[in-house]
Amino acid sequence: MKRLIAVSISVFILFAANNPANAQTRHGKEVSVSPTVQQNTSSRRLTPFHLVSLSYQGYLKNQGIPSYGSFVSEYHQSYFDARELVKAGIRANLLPADALTNQAYINAVSCELLAFSS
Repeated sequence: MKRLIAVSISVFILFAANNPANAQTRHGKEVSVSPTVQQNTSSRRLTPFHLVSLSYQGYLKNQGIPSYGSFVSEYHQSYFDARELVKAGIRANLLPADALTNQAYINAVSCELLAFSS
């Protein structure tokens, strides 16, 4: 029952977040506002949290990044780091190539790895 409630709330939040707000001005024109849709699709990329999460789930297994328990253990043994994870994301076409030169993004991935594995 708890799982059903959790899933129902998650689905409700997902639909609520994706529905644009429609407002009418005093002149009767309808204005549509959708804060979740980015105007520039070329700037769209995975957040560091999502990159680490997808890596843990095995989405980068073909790029040499282990999944689940091995992911955490090999990270602790320094078999890979944030830069290697970003490289794997680029090879898997999950990230644009310029992510490798974005030191702030790599630092954020490193912070997510630390938080994820602790």
